[in-house]
Amino acid sequence: MKDWHNITKGVLLTTCFLGCFVPSTLWAVEEDANNGTAKELFESIWSTPKLYKNKDNPYIQDFSLVGRYHGQYWVSDSGDAREDDWENRRFYFGFNTKLFKQFTVEVQISANENFDPFYKGLYDAYIKWQPPETKFEMSVGRLDYVYTGMERTTSSKKITTMERALLVNQLMPGEVVGIYSKGKNGDLSYQAGLFSGSIEDEFTSFDGGFGALIGLGYNLPLFYDTGTLHLDYLYNDGDEENNAFKPYENILSLWHQGQVGPMGIGVDLTMGTGVDDQSDVFGLTILPTYDFAHDLLIGGDKLQLALRYHYASSADDHGLNLAKRYERPVASGEGDSYNSFYTGFNYYIYGNKLKLMAGLEYWDMDNIEDTDTDENSVDGWTFITGVRLYF
Repeated sequence: MKDWHNITKGVLLTTCFLGCFVPSTLWAVEEDANNGTAKELFESIWSTPKLYKNKDNPYIQDFSLVGRYHGQYWVSDSGDAREDDWENRRFYFGFNTKLFKQFTVEVQISANENFDPFYKGLYDAYIKWQPPETKFEMSVGRLDYVYTGMERTTSSKKITTMERALLVNQLMPGEVVGIYSKGKNGDLSYQAGLFSGSIEDEFTSFDGGFGALIGLGYNLPLFYDTGTLHLDYLYNDGDEENNAFKPYENILSLWHQGQVGPMGIGVDLTMGTGVDDQSDVFGLTILPTYDFAHDLLIGGDKLQLALRYHYASSADDHGLNLAKRYERPVASGEGDSYNSFYTGFNYYIYGNKLKLMAGLEYWDMDNIEDTDTDENSVDGWTFITGVRLYF
C-alpha cells in the first residue's frame, strides 16, 4: 500500500503543478472555442516569448526568450530500501537571436535543482552559422552533447522516456565546449566535431585533452514507411585532466530509427572501450512507441505508449554502475550485467512543448560487488511522473 501511496502522491503533485500552469491554456480552449482551435491558442501563447521578428531586417531577424522546465516526482524501491522525492530535474532559461540571415546566437543558464542558489552555470552558449539555401551548419561554443547514439542524439525536450538508459549515461558526455558541424546531401547526412576534454561551470580551461566525433546517417526505411540508419563514433584521447568525457577511449554506436503509421521503433547497439583499467562495455536498446489516441480532451493532443528494453554488459567484473539518480539511493554495488524494462505513457498537450509523462521501470544488476551485503544481484522498481515544457 505504501508504494501506491507514493505513486498517488507523485501524480497529485504533478497535477497541482499543472493546475498553476495550464489554466490559461486548457480552460481558455474550453471557454472561448470561438476564437479558434486549440492549436491556434497554444501557438499564440507560445509566441509570447518571441519579442521581435522581422525577416526583412538585414541585421537582426529574430529575438526570443527560450527556456525549459522538467519537474517530476519519483519513487524507487529495492527490497527494504525505498526513497522518493520531487525534483526540479531541469530548468534552463536564456535567449536566442538570429542575425544577418545566417547566424544564430543562443545563451541559456542552468538553475540548481533546489534553486538555492539559483544560478548553477551555463547550459549552452554558442554561435551557429547556417549559410542560406544550404543544408549545412556549424556551431562553436558550449554545446549540449546530442550527437552519439539513439537516445543521446534526442534532446531531453523530446525523449519519450522519463530518463535515458543506464549505459547512455555511463558513456556519453553532457555539455562540451568545441566546434560541431553537420550537413545533408540527398539521402546521406554527416556530422563531425572537435571538443575540449575539460569543462567548467561556464567555459573550459583547455587542460583536459580533446574528444573528436564523426558520424554518418542514411535514409533507409527497411520495412518501415520511413527510417534512418546511423553510425556514430566518439574518440577521447584519455588525458588525465579530462573531466568533460567519461573514461572511455572509443565509443561506437550503430542505430536505426523507423516509423510506420502510428508506431515507431528504435534499435541501438553501442560499445565503449575503457581508458586504462576501465572495463569495456556493450549495450542493446530497443525503444518502440505507439500513438494510440488523438484529440482526447482538446484538438491536437495525443496519448502515446512508450516501451524500452535495455541490456548492458561489461567485459570485466564490476564494470557497470547503477544509475546515480534513482537506483543508487536504494541499492549499492557495481556489476557486469544489467537489464531494465520500461513502460510509460506520454500525454502531449501541445506536442513536445507541453506534455505530461509517467513511466515505471524494473531494473536488475547481476554479479555485483557490494560491501554492505553478500548478495550477488540487486533489483528494484522506479516510478517517475512529471511535466515537461519548453519555449
